[in-house]
This record gives sequence, C-alpha cells and structure tokens, in this order.
Amino acid sequence: MKFRKKLCVTLFAVCLLSFLAVVAPQGPQPWTRRHSATLVPNDPNSLLAEANRLSWLGNWHAAGPLYAKAESLFHAAGDKRNEIYARVGRIRSQATVVPLDETLSLLAEQLREPIANEDLKLRLWCLALKGYAELDSDTAAAKHDWSEALAIATKLDETQWVARADGELGIIAFLQGNTASAVSLVGKAILSAYKTGDIASQVRLLSMLGNGFNEEHRFAEALTMLRRAIRTAEQTPDAGFPFMAYRGEAAALVGLHKPEEARQALTKALSKARLQNAQGNEAELLVLLGETAMATEDFGEAKADFQEASRIAQQMRSHRTLAEAAFDLANLDRKAGDLEGASRAVGIALDASRHLGDRYYVPRDLTALAEIKAAENDTKEADRLFEEAEDVLEGILVNQHSIVENAAREGSMSQTYLEHFRLAQKTGNVARALHVLERVRGQTVASHVLAASKPASKSAEIAPLEADIAATQLALLRTDDAKKRSELLEKLLEHERNLAFQTNEAGLRRHDLLAKPASLKAVQAVLNKDEALVEYVLDEPNAYCIAITRESARIIALPAGSKRIKSLTESYLVDLKSMRSGEQPGAELYTTLLGPIEEMSHKSRLIISPDGVLHLLPFESLRGADGRFVVVTKIVSYTPSASVLRSLRTAAKQPAARSLLAVGAVDYKVMRLLPQNVRPSSVAATIVRGMAELSGSRLEDLPASRDEVLSIGEIAGQDAELLLGQRATESAFKALSLSDFRVIHLAVHAAADPQYPDRSALVLGTDPKTTDDGLLQAREIMHLPLKADLVTLSACETGVGTPAGEAGVVSLEQAFLIAGARSVVASLWNVEDHSTTALMKAFYGHLAQHEDKAEALAHAKRDILARYGEIAPYYWAGFVMVGEGSESVRFGR
Repeated sequence: MKFRKKLCVTLFAVCLLSFLAVVAPQGPQPWTRRHSATLVPNDPNSLLAEANRLSWLGNWHAAGPLYAKAESLFHAAGDKRNEIYARVGRIRSQATVVPLDETLSLLAEQLREPIANEDLKLRLWCLALKGYAELDSDTAAAKHDWSEALAIATKLDETQWVARADGELGIIAFLQGNTASAVSLVGKAILSAYKTGDIASQVRLLSMLGNGFNEEHRFAEALTMLRRAIRTAEQTPDAGFPFMAYRGEAAALVGLHKPEEARQALTKALSKARLQNAQGNEAELLVLLGETAMATEDFGEAKADFQEASRIAQQMRSHRTLAEAAFDLANLDRKAGDLEGASRAVGIALDASRHLGDRYYVPRDLTALAEIKAAENDTKEADRLFEEAEDVLEGILVNQHSIVENAAREGSMSQTYLEHFRLAQKTGNVARALHVLERVRGQTVASHVLAASKPASKSAEIAPLEADIAATQLALLRTDDAKKRSELLEKLLEHERNLAFQTNEAGLRRHDLLAKPASLKAVQAVLNKDEALVEYVLDEPNAYCIAITRESARIIALPAGSKRIKSLTESYLVDLKSMRSGEQPGAELYTTLLGPIEEMSHKSRLIISPDGVLHLLPFESLRGADGRFVVVTKIVSYTPSASVLRSLRTAAKQPAARSLLAVGAVDYKVMRLLPQNVRPSSVAATIVRGMAELSGSRLEDLPASRDEVLSIGEIAGQDAELLLGQRATESAFKALSLSDFRVIHLAVHAAADPQYPDRSALVLGTDPKTTDDGLLQAREIMHLPLKADLVTLSACETGVGTPAGEAGVVSLEQAFLIAGARSVVASLWNVEDHSTTALMKAFYGHLAQHEDKAEALAHAKRDILARYGEIAPYYWAGFVMVGEGSESVRFGR
C-alpha cells in the first residue's frame, strides 16, 4: 500500500517583524570615539564623555552621578551650554526615581532655554531624552519630540540619532495602530543598530518587538527575540540592565505555561531594580509578578503585587504601568464577583490608555469594561463598548500589510468577538450575533475577494530576494552536513527578513480595504433553497452554532462545550488517521454538532463555517442515528465565513479561457536530498504525497499521480495543459498564464508548516536552468493571478494551517482563495496515493457530467463507498470542498 503523507516543515523560527539582515557591527558607538581613555574626576569634559558613553549603552544608573558632577563643575566654570547638556542627562537618569510629570517638566524647561534653540546639537539631545520619557505619558507628545529630533539629526547628519528617532517613531506608530509604518521604521532602525554597533538600540528594539509578539500571543517567537536582547546586553561591558527584555521574557514564559521560570527571571530583575532604587522599573516588574501569580491561581499574591504596582505607578505618575496594573486588578475583582471594583479599576486603565494616546491597548480595555457592563445586565452599553473596541481594532488591521500578522492580531483579540457574540446570543439577536462573528471570521479572504484588482506588482527589490531565498532553500534541501545546514539557515533567515521588510515597504504604497461583514439578510439572499449554512462558535460551558437558511435563522446552544468537542474531535481524528472507523467519538460528535440542527432534516446541502479544531473535522464522515455516513444523504462543503461565501457568490466572475492545468508525476529523484545510496530510516516504505522531513531524507516519486493527471486531462479535453515528469517544475508552472485556467490540479508532495504558515508549500520539480527551489510556498501562492473556478490540491494536509482564534486558520487552501480561486479542494490528513487517484478520477468524472463541484465530490465519495463497502473514512473523507461549491465547471472550449 502506498500513501501520500504530509511534510511537517519547521526550518527555523522566522521573526516576521524582525525582518532585517543581522550584520556584524561595523563601528563603535559615537561616544566611544570621543571620550578619553582615563576618567579625570574633576575634569567636567572627561566626566561628560564617560557619562555619554554609559548612557549610550543604556546604563543611565551609572551615568547619572557623572552627569550630576559634570553639571556642577560646568556651572562653576560658567559653561552654560554644557551645564544644560549635563543637567538634561542627569534629569533623564533620574526618570525611574522621580515622578514622570516632574521629569517632563524639568526637561521642557531646559528646551525653553535660549541656547537650546540656538545650538542644534544641544536641542537634539534635549528633544531625544524628553521623547524617551514622554513615551510613558503621552505618545502624541513623544511623536512631536521625536519628529523634530529626526529633522535636526538629519540636518546635522547624525546618522545614529536618525536611526534612534526612526526606531522610536516606529514604536509610537505601533502604539497608535499604524503597524505597517511601525514595521518600516523599526526595521530601518534595527538594521542601523546592528551596522553601527548601537547596543542599547538593539536591546530596546528587540525588546519592543518581543513584547509586540507577546501581545499577539506568539510567545515562542517572542522568547527568542527577548532572550537575544538579554544576551546582547549582558555580554556587553557597562551596558544597562535590560529591564524591558526581562519583563517580556517573563510574559512569554507565562504564555508558554512556565510560571516558575518566569518568576525566576522577574525575581532577578526586581532585585536589580530595588538595588538601583528604580521605582518605575519596580512597578512594571510587579505587574508581571502579579500576572505570574495569577497563572498559578495565587490570587492573593497577585492582588498584592498589582496594588503595590498601582501605588508606585500613581506616585511616579506612570500612566502606562498604571493602565496595566489597573487592568489586571479589574480582572481579579471580576473573578471575585466585585463588579463595582472591577468597573472602577478598568475605568482607570481605560483613562490611562486614552491619556497615553495608545490605540493598540484601547480595544483590550474597552472589552474588559464591556464584559463588566454585560455582567451588570447593561446590554446596550456593553454592546456599544464591544463595537467601539472592534472599530479600533479594524482601524489597526487596515494598516497591516502581512496576512499572517492580520490573522495573529485578530486571533489575539478573539475574546472581544466571543464576548460580544455571547451578549447577542443572550439577547436572542441572531443578526447581531452573525454580524459580530463576520467582523473577524474569514476577513482576510473576504477582503481579497472584494478587491477589484490584484496587489501592486513586485518591486525591483523583491524579485532578487525571492531568487536568493529559492537558491538557499534548494541548497538546504540537498545537504545533510550539519555545519553547512547551520550556515544556510542563517543565510535564509537574512533573506527572509529582508523580504518581509521589502513586502511591507511595497504595502505602504497602496491602500487596502477590509471587507464589510455581510448582513444576515444578505447571506440569506445568496443561499439556495436546498442549502443550510451552519456557523459554529466554540465556547464554554456550551458551544453554539448559527443555522441559516433562506427562510430562517437561529442560534442553537449545543449540548457540549469547546473542551469536550475538542477532545472528541481529536480522538476521532486519531482513529481516522489510523484507518479505524472512529464510531464512538464520531457518533457523539454527530449528536453534539449536527443532531440539534432541525434544518438538517429538510435541506440536502450543508455549508459549514467551522471554528477552532472543527477546521480539521470532515463532517461528512460522521454517522447519523441511522448509522449512515452524512455524505450518503447530504452534500457538504465549507467556507471560512458567511461573508466569504456571499462575496464569492456576488463577485463579478471573470471567465478563464482554458479548461485545465494539471501537474503530477514530478521527477522527485532530481530533487534528491541525499546521495542515492543513502536511505535514511525516516523515509517510510510507503509512498506519500508529502515528506517525513524537509532535509536528511529523499523524496519518493508518486507513480499513481501520472495516471491521475492523464485521466483528468482526458476528461477535460484537448485544451488541457499537463505538466508531467521533468516538465512538472515550479518554474514551468509559474511561466504559464495561470489566469487562463478554469481548473488547476496539483498531484504532488506537500509541505505543511502550521507554526509558520508562510513557509507551507507544494513541492514541484526543479529545473537546473532556473533558480527556483521547487517549493511553491504560501507567500508566493497568495500573489498568483488566478481566475480558477476550482483548485484541487491532491496532496497532504493542504487544509491544515495555523489556528488564529476567531479569525480562522492560515493555510495553503486559504492562500489559493486569496489568490483568486473560487473554490479549493484540500486535504485534512496524509492521503493514500492509489485511493486518492481513484477518488480524483471519480470526482472529475462527475464534474464532466455537469454536476456542481460540491455535488461531484460528494458523489465521488459515495462511489468509493459503493465500490469498496464500509471502507474506513481515511480513504475518502480527507478531501473537503472549501469556497463556492454550488457551481459547475465547464470542460472543453
């Protein structure tokens, strides 16, 4: 028996925001070139030079006393200019021990000195140090300071201050919700920091990016970045202690369910903060200690930490720390049933966030306040607050140019939409409940279907970077040498970071639109009379679904919650993938998920919009009360959301000229990963449409795929384009006018990467005359110019992707929908070679009889059951129809 198995690829952790090449430092920080080798205690210029060196390394604690002494000596000498310069440094060094408003007032006073308006270098110094402090008080004021500082630094050709200003303006853009600009500015700053050896900037920006990943719940990626920041600081003599990186590391560890490790990191940092009397840092660390205590359900300790952090933050007038502490106190009060206390605390958090001018955290605070209003039965106010939170989030998403980033951000805010859905469900407002879900679910796909034109063509910078990536990946595929692999991975990381940056830069030159959610009436209008659309919501203690037909719509409470459904689904999938029937969990899943839906009894077609683990469940394989598979009586298809279905059915259809492009029988031996006489134990004896590992193994040919493609080509007619054998290469595929084909069929190996979905790929052949690596990756697929009615991915786990909460999943299947395909047939597990060929031949045979796509796939599955009897669902249920399945496909001219 020969199988088509999936490839699980994790080459390395690609940091999507830390996208620029890491290069060796090319020069010392500016102050190291200007200070004398030996510190002269009573020489103010010597003291100032050493203080500048230390402050440039972020070591303000050590620099402070030197600035203070230099200030005194300059004053005695009547050197007004350098006295102000040293005073500003001394004021900034005390920012963690003096209330923030006092610090800002003192810095503003120095800026008003006439000499600070005349001497541009002095003004730059004053503005920069005020800008750093202002970030924790008022982001708009900080932006003003850093914008002026950038202009002066540019005029003076102070390149390192230009880079620092870019970095700070990037951080401010992130906090104000303009993520694309943030990526651009921070990216340039990181590149400059590494080129010039600016250690403090490296540590600060890596820490900021790591904390950004924490906000999106991408804790593993955050931890890598934050630990790099810590290592950089601690390996640099005289560098300041990386408090921000330690806080971020602890947050990531809590997110990864490692509270004890988090506590150890925080204890070390807290000791350092108290030793330096850095009360501002102490308050921030106490917030994280409280959150760590909450993770272990030590609510008493958590409350004490939050209250102490709040006290210090109020004393220091640190709005950002106060917002965090108050928000956490609100959560604790709500858990304890103290709604009045929770409302008061979250009000403080929201006021602090608004005072700061941060859009990024406002949705979180609005959601918390809305939850409290809902608990107090003030449904009208709760609904308003939820909608306001979603409006702010939508404003952030429209300024992001990465599909993966959008999904991650939407997923991190799933709680907002879920709580809002609960409110609408509680009030029985079906239209409102659907509206809430549709604001987040399938939003990326719906927006691309909405777009009248494709994204801008590739810039001159992107094409060579993609060629570099392909060449590096191909070299990686073909080597088993550990040292060489390590070098290639570093090189690949550099290219991918640069590509992410250039892609973002290209996005800044266009304006993207988010699709508006479809209304209930609009969804009902596109449903056919025999269809029921069921949109699931996994929740506790009960999950729900919205069942919609042309005539009716209702919210149904299911007889189990998300935990039980997840457990059942996972057990069922284990059985199916092991070629067992899965009768017991399958029966309970049917009773839970489909049994309560009365619409099932009089509708022959079922369209599923799944949630969470249900994205992996083939509903047609479940057995009803009569013991029959659902596929026997129903035609089942899937959609990312109701809005996507409506968009696909109402979008102007652009007919393609040719019937079929099919790829198969790839000559994988040309892509041999090891010498032919080496056969690693990881390669199974069976043949699969996937790979056990990306490297250190050899790809096996898929002999049945030739018969599959030839049979489908015969059905499609004379205008079919077949790429077989050595012609089945990535370069040959891309060279074709892909928009000319109504159906695209790929019978190949697949490389699924749920952790880093941009790297998931279909594995085609390579052509030695080109630089292509044979990996048609998701990031490339999304930009293909498709008009296909149908794309069939006859490979493994092409429907499996990265879960992003209520936003859905990011997968190869989704990539093709984004590229313009109206429907995609994708697989949910490792598929067997010969039975897949039999299923595909039957599927296309039914399409040729003018059956619509979903109907043809259902009939093909029934044919397998009729031919082989009670064969396990493994052999026929793994392929599902996603997108618009109610249309037929025209073969021939």
